[in-house]
Amino acid sequence: MKKNIRFLLFFLAIGLFLSWPIHSLYSKLNQPIEAQQLVALDQIANDFLNYAKKGDIEGAQERIVQLAEKFPNQHLTSPLKIESLNAVTQSILAAKKSFSSANVSEQQLLWHATQVRVAIDALTHEHQPMWRSYYPSLVTQVQNLQQSAVERNFTQFREQFDENYRLFLAIKPGMSIQLPEEQLASISSAYDVISKEMRNAQMDWQLIREALRDLNGSIQTAFVGEEKSTFARLMMRPDSPMTMLLSIAIALVAALAYVAWKKYDGEIRST
Repeated sequence: MKKNIRFLLFFLAIGLFLSWPIHSLYSKLNQPIEAQQLVALDQIANDFLNYAKKGDIEGAQERIVQLAEKFPNQHLTSPLKIESLNAVTQSILAAKKSFSSANVSEQQLLWHATQVRVAIDALTHEHQPMWRSYYPSLVTQVQNLQQSAVERNFTQFREQFDENYRLFLAIKPGMSIQLPEEQLASISSAYDVISKEMRNAQMDWQLIREALRDLNGSIQTAFVGEEKSTFARLMMRPDSPMTMLLSIAIALVAALAYVAWKKYDGEIRST
C-alpha cells in the first residue's frame, strides 16, 4: 500500500512538473497561423526595443522597417477598433521616421521604441499586457503631481506633468487595444483639462487638483478595475495551465483513492 502511494505521489509530482512545458508546447502547436504570425511580430518588436536600449541604431532600424512592412499585412486574431489600429500604425510610422533621422536624441528614440513595443505586445498578450506593468510608475507620478499642486510649485509641477504625460502617450496605443473607449477617453480628458489650464496666465490650482483626482480615479479603474476577475477568467479557459494542473491532480488523487479502496476491500475479504 505504502509503496503504491509513493509511486503515485512520484507520478503526481512528475505530472505537475511537466504540465507547464506541455501546456506551452500544446499552445504553440495549436495556434492558428494568424496567432503564430503575431508572435513573430511581437518578437521583432521586442528585438527592436532591445536594440534601441543598447544603442544599436542600425539593428533597431532594421527591425522597425520589418515591422512597418509586416504589420499592414498582418491578419489579427480578433477585431480591432479603427482608432486602435490607427494608433498602432502611427506609432510604427513615427518610430520609423525618428530612427531614420540624424537629429533625434537617444531618449526620444527609446521612447518611440517603447511605444511600439507596448502596442505590439498588447496584440498578443490579452491577460498580462506590458502596458499594465507601468501602473506603479504612472500612479507615483500622479501622486507627485498632486503634492506639487498642493504646494503650488508651478516649475516642479510642469516638469512632473511633462514626464507623466509622456509616459501615458508611450503606453496609450497599447491601452487603446484592450480598454473600452470611454475609459481611455476619461484619462485623456483629465490630461486635456490640466494642459489647458497650464496655458493660462493664472492657473486655477483648485481645478488642477480636481482634474488630478479624476485622473487618479480613471487610472485606477483602467489598470485595477478589470483585474478582479482575472483568476476566474484564467481558470475558465480550456487551455489554461491552471486547468491542466487541476486535472492532473484530480486524476492522480482519484487513482490514489481507488488503490486505497482496493487495499481496504482486499483486507476485508481476507478476514
